[in-house]
Amino acid sequence: MNKVKFLAAALLGVLFTACSEEENLSQTGKTGFLVSLAEDVKVESRSTPEELGDPVASQFNLKITNQVTGSELYNGSYTSDLIPASAGTYAIEATHGKDQLLAVDAPYYKGTAEAELADGESETVNVECKVANALASVVFSDKGALKFEDQFSKYELNVLVSGNSALIDGIKSAYYRAGSTPTFEFRGTLKDSGEEVVQTLTNAKFEDPATFAAGAHCVITLKIGAVEPGVKIEITKVEVKEVTVSETIPMEWLPKPKVTATGFDSNNTLAFVETEQKQAALNLNLSSALQDIKFKFNFGDEQFAESLQKDKEYLLSNAEDKQAMEAALGITLPAVGDKPESIDLSGLIAKLQTNAGTPTTNTIEVDVQANNRWSSDAIEGNSAPNLTYTLTCNKPEFSIAVQPGNVWTKTFTIDEPTITAGNAEVLNEKLVYQYRIKDAGDDAWQTCSDGLEQAFGEHPANKEYEVRAFYREGIVSNVVDITLETPEQLPNSGMEEWHTEPGDEFRVSDDWGTKRTYYKFYPYNDGATDIWWATNNQRSQDGNIVLGMGHPVAFAPCVSYSESIKHGDNRSVLIYTSGHGDGSTSTGELIYTNNAFAGSLFVGKDNTTGHSFAVRPTSFKFWYKYIPKNSDTFKVYIELKNGDEIIASGTFIPETISSETDWIEGEIALDYGDSPKSATSIYVQFLSTTKTSFTESDFDRNKSFSFPMMSDWHVHMGSMLYIDDLSLIYNK
Repeated sequence: MNKVKFLAAALLGVLFTACSEEENLSQTGKTGFLVSLAEDVKVESRSTPEELGDPVASQFNLKITNQVTGSELYNGSYTSDLIPASAGTYAIEATHGKDQLLAVDAPYYKGTAEAELADGESETVNVECKVANALASVVFSDKGALKFEDQFSKYELNVLVSGNSALIDGIKSAYYRAGSTPTFEFRGTLKDSGEEVVQTLTNAKFEDPATFAAGAHCVITLKIGAVEPGVKIEITKVEVKEVTVSETIPMEWLPKPKVTATGFDSNNTLAFVETEQKQAALNLNLSSALQDIKFKFNFGDEQFAESLQKDKEYLLSNAEDKQAMEAALGITLPAVGDKPESIDLSGLIAKLQTNAGTPTTNTIEVDVQANNRWSSDAIEGNSAPNLTYTLTCNKPEFSIAVQPGNVWTKTFTIDEPTITAGNAEVLNEKLVYQYRIKDAGDDAWQTCSDGLEQAFGEHPANKEYEVRAFYREGIVSNVVDITLETPEQLPNSGMEEWHTEPGDEFRVSDDWGTKRTYYKFYPYNDGATDIWWATNNQRSQDGNIVLGMGHPVAFAPCVSYSESIKHGDNRSVLIYTSGHGDGSTSTGELIYTNNAFAGSLFVGKDNTTGHSFAVRPTSFKFWYKYIPKNSDTFKVYIELKNGDEIIASGTFIPETISSETDWIEGEIALDYGDSPKSATSIYVQFLSTTKTSFTESDFDRNKSFSFPMMSDWHVHMGSMLYIDDLSLIYNK
């Protein structure tokens, strides 16, 4: 039986609906018959001739006979048009083929109906057709130890009906007139001896008339029972099935296989970006099992140069070709005999690349064979369809940026890439980030130490770098220039730079004949123009002297340097809590506690705080020695700003100190947060005490103290803070 074994459910239903509802409605009002053909089986769905394709309906002959007069109203090819008729009773018969006694692959279809037509009416008649002859086919079993192909060079089943015979080989079927009683015999030629083996087959079902009724399909399964002595052929199974019209449609009736595509445009082109996960498929509209596919490839992608030969014809039926295509393309191809709905190209798209960033054009020419026809066949005078599919692979596009706040003295961090073309998930996983010294050449690119971040072990001598993202050769991002911050220290970090200026001369009642001079202390060298450090000495040296009231306590600087108490080199800074000044009249006996205050050394100038600074330290270190009055503590504060915004700050306040300390190192960590900004200024302040209100017990009254340039001076002195060897630390 040259039959379609695996028709889809949509094709197994009603074969031939001759006209649509629209056609019926358009022809009402006329007298005659509208005939539709249907298959005489219960099915889940029905198909019209338009869905099955020509020339299905046109293969049937339609005969309409007046049952009273015996005259033929119509006898010709099936038509879906209105067949004019006068009132009466009619017999309608639809047939295809001849009711032969015996033939190979020769189905005979027949359907009958009766209809009565009244004057002035039209009648729609449904003629149910079925297979009107019987058929037999054979299956040569390949199960068991003995196989037909191993024992016989040729083997067939001979079907005999009334002296006529027909040989079938497991593919074709023998059709015979319903009600006949055929005989079946095996015929084969042994490979080794060339001996002809003929054996008549018997089975109880061969005695049952239902086995050979109209539409009965007798399927005989054979096996080799023994070879020695003599070859014995056994029937393992006889099945009798009701065969449908749909199962027996001749191949040439079926439409040719059709190829369409999902994901492609009207020109059969699919453009995508390397790494992009596109869904695409070649859709196979098949009416029968797949017989073969021809492929031709013309790939611009260089990675396929060795695995796929350009313009070579690859056949699905060739095992080596199929294996080579699947391995190269990364897709799964169907097997001959399957009835696939599509071929998924997603795996191929995932593999396709540009040539070092240059777009590639890759074409696949496909031609599908099923029901003995090729999808490339031209029909009805039309040219062959375009079965060439183009895959255009373009370069992924991505860019990077580096925020100024993410560039430090020995570390920089690249922003997450901006991906404008390509699969973000894939690219983010595979992108490599690189840097090189500016204009060092392509061979100098190095991979960043930790993904988006590059951390140098030491502060590099080179500060200017170029940064990029790299996917693979020829596919890179824009290049970003960065400049690492250069570590800087605060001027006069060792507290070595000072200069003094004499103030006014004055006399005191203790020694009217001697003129006294006080000095102003400045924490920078004489002549400096870029002033960093300032004090609140003006406040401590601001006061009135009342003559004749004993040794005055006045004009003493609360911030000065010491050459005897120091941590390193020659000097440190001394900051003490002042109980005099601030416009008050102080004497050896009088302390105006309301005017007392902490001595302060700070970064600034002329009543301003802070100084321009473009580097961001990660911590601030200093050495201190503290001599508290009673129990006291001091304060150190640092902050960095971007404009008016504080971007990092820290405070150091040790626990309350009750006795003089040795030199101790203090440290303040600086945290710039998750979205750091660059610095524009820095501010540091040292305060001799954290107190803001005082009592007389917070001071040594009228204490004799020698300052540089000012020996044997008297002061109301509270806690004393020595600071030395400041350092900004850069660990990032």
